[in-house]
Amino acid sequence: MPTQPSLYPILKIRLKWLMVFRVVLVIIFLGTSIWFQFKQTSPFQSIFYPVYAIVIITCLLTILYSIIFWRVKDDRLFAYFQIFGDVFLVTATVYVTGGSESLLSFLYFLSIISASILLNRRGGFYAASASSIAYGLLANLDFYKALPTRYKVILVDGGYDRGDILSTVILNILGFFTVAFLTGYLAERTVIAEKELEEKKIDFKKLERLNKYVVEHINSGILTIDVNARITSFNKAAQRITGYNLREVYDRSIDMVFPDLMKTQGYSISSHEEESSYFRIDKPFKNKDGKELLLGLAVSPMRDGGRIVIFQDLTRIKKMEEQLRRVDRLRALGELVAGMSHEVRNPLASISGSAQVLKDNLMLDGDNKHLMEIIIMETDRLNALLTDFLIFAKPAAKMAEVDVQDIIHETINMFRNSPESKGIDIKAELDGKLAIKGDSRQLKQVFWNLFLNASHAMPDGGVLKIRGQGTYLNPETTESLNPDFVEITISDMGAGIPSDVIDKIFDPFFTTKDSGTGLGLAVAHRIIEGHDGKIEVTSEQGHGTNFKIILPMMKYTPQHLSRGE
Repeated sequence: MPTQPSLYPILKIRLKWLMVFRVVLVIIFLGTSIWFQFKQTSPFQSIFYPVYAIVIITCLLTILYSIIFWRVKDDRLFAYFQIFGDVFLVTATVYVTGGSESLLSFLYFLSIISASILLNRRGGFYAASASSIAYGLLANLDFYKALPTRYKVILVDGGYDRGDILSTVILNILGFFTVAFLTGYLAERTVIAEKELEEKKIDFKKLERLNKYVVEHINSGILTIDVNARITSFNKAAQRITGYNLREVYDRSIDMVFPDLMKTQGYSISSHEEESSYFRIDKPFKNKDGKELLLGLAVSPMRDGGRIVIFQDLTRIKKMEEQLRRVDRLRALGELVAGMSHEVRNPLASISGSAQVLKDNLMLDGDNKHLMEIIIMETDRLNALLTDFLIFAKPAAKMAEVDVQDIIHETINMFRNSPESKGIDIKAELDGKLAIKGDSRQLKQVFWNLFLNASHAMPDGGVLKIRGQGTYLNPETTESLNPDFVEITISDMGAGIPSDVIDKIFDPFFTTKDSGTGLGLAVAHRIIEGHDGKIEVTSEQGHGTNFKIILPMMKYTPQHLSRGE
């Protein structure tokens, strides 16, 4: 059979207040009654000893209750013990202040009310029953003079008959149970309301914890500002994006983090007309460490007159969007170029061959010979351009296992024997075999174009660094047989690429050189994309440019390794 659950801590709190209330009531009512009855009598007469005894007993019981207050295990039993003790004390008080004719018989009602508050309706009925029995016995014993009168402080000679006493007892008993019913009902309703309120409090706490968790762990930065545009909250994502922590920005102006944000598009924090407005912007931002980002910010009003600012780092998203747009442009252009190149290349070959025959047979000299050489040179240049077009338009077809290290070394040797390598010091660091599945001819074209690009960026000479290594998808886990990717970095010491054009360098026909076609880097990007890789560029003006190529590496099984592959 399940035990009655403890009402701790509510019952504990009520019991504590009951102990205090008991002492105060006894002292007030007894003291007041004695004062009114004996204004001219000394309080040290023996007639007052019963009153003092009740006060002392009440205080001693309260002290006893306080000692065992936190040690009892059954709160309800302890409460019943106190209630019945109070009924006994009230009966003694009524007896010494006049018995059945005492003016303090209403103290029974206070005991009943206390029992109802502590133990609900059942406790109230138990207290009413105990009060009825105690008062009924006291009234009858007092009427028949069965109790000694020497302990009475107040003597009343009312001359009541048996009918008067009986009616007084019955009316009091009816009053006891009526008060028990009403206060018990109200106490039960109060307990239900308290439980509902407690459950709601628990729900609110859960919601508060959930809200705090969501705000702290969401990827978007969130900050709030008051009516004076001072920062009042700053979540973890906001700290990660901006580089500032909460202590650095708390109660500081939002201009410390986002200068002039609240003045965007005429928006003013002090503008009453714009108080309910909302706006969203994309804004370049430099964080605490000096890193340049592109942020998307949304500003919304709050009820207290402040603002909430939600922002996200859009740098990677914008780069991905630009890459997708570039891929679409390259794909469309590739289809066009593939068709045109085949149609133009055949007549161009005929023109070049005919011009070469005429040069050899006509024995031209002077200006005529120079003009013929121009025709041959320009047809060769057109043929090279068409070759680039075809490489750009046609994805790699002959895919096989190749070693990137061998391809880079071959391309370096070719480049060293070309005029473009004059004054260039090439330093290559390649880690072991870097095997991928690819087209060696097209990959050589990629590295050749990047080497030429580096030499053009260093017209007075410099150092060209080539670094090749294997990398893992998860740097913390290196248990696989070989790396996941090949990473090749090509760095020069040139003037760098301006930040306003760096996003366009892989676009076809975009070039900053007077004699360039604008296809070299576009072709390199197209080839790497055809090998399921990616090419990235970083540059700082005055400090050079870095091209990073990432290609998927071939995976080897234990069987491959056992055969020495």
